[in-house]
Amino acid sequence: MGTNTKSRWFVGVPHDGPKDRALYAFPHAGAGVTTVRQLCVELSDAFDAFAVRLPGRESRLGEPAETVMHELADKVADELLHHAQGRPVVLYGHCAGSSIAYEVARRLGPARTRALVVSSHPAPGSLRREPTWALPRPDFLRQVVTDGYLPSQLLGNEDLLDIVEPALRADYEVMETYELELYESGAVEPVPVPTVAVYGRDDHTVDPALIEAWSALTTGPFRVVSLPGSHDLPSSRPADLAAAMREALAAVA
Repeated sequence: MGTNTKSRWFVGVPHDGPKDRALYAFPHAGAGVTTVRQLCVELSDAFDAFAVRLPGRESRLGEPAETVMHELADKVADELLHHAQGRPVVLYGHCAGSSIAYEVARRLGPARTRALVVSSHPAPGSLRREPTWALPRPDFLRQVVTDGYLPSQLLGNEDLLDIVEPALRADYEVMETYELELYESGAVEPVPVPTVAVYGRDDHTVDPALIEAWSALTTGPFRVVSLPGSHDLPSSRPADLAAAMREALAAVA
């Protein structure tokens, strides 16, 4: 299978030749491909691995960021169907990227989605949180720091914040409006694909019970994996995460 399809949505890593499966990694809120790149490198022996680059960051900084989940997931699914060139795919999402990966899996269905892997994020619809995306900058960014998406030492760097804040706000708007709607409506639709939910045992930003709640979002095999480490597993423990993913996927997919 050829892999020459170009897309501004997906960034690959070096590999030894085309594989019969592709993996797409969705980073956390406000982030670009650099946060999941090393994980893609670690998994490139088994997959053609691609980091997902959303509008409004890195080389797409000049594009308007998406703020509505169903519109974003529709666009990613359409791009991915073309990009994967008929191969089955594994979708991985970290933190807020987990919900996007889940919505894309719903659109692709079991014919294309070999498995869904999520990390460090409550199952959609399992938690009610007051929206923060429209708060004034100081209040909003304090919440971003609390959630682990921004180092606190960057709060005084106004030039950098001017660059990263729009994508952060857009992603928070996507996630908060989407998850509040699911929580209030209860309209969560399970996906018929194997699902693996991963969390760090030292992560104090998410209750392990809300990781277990992903079991209600699949009608396929389900497994929870806990790893040493905190919230940011793709950046801090990419090799451990990749090894855990390989083992879990072999068991469920």
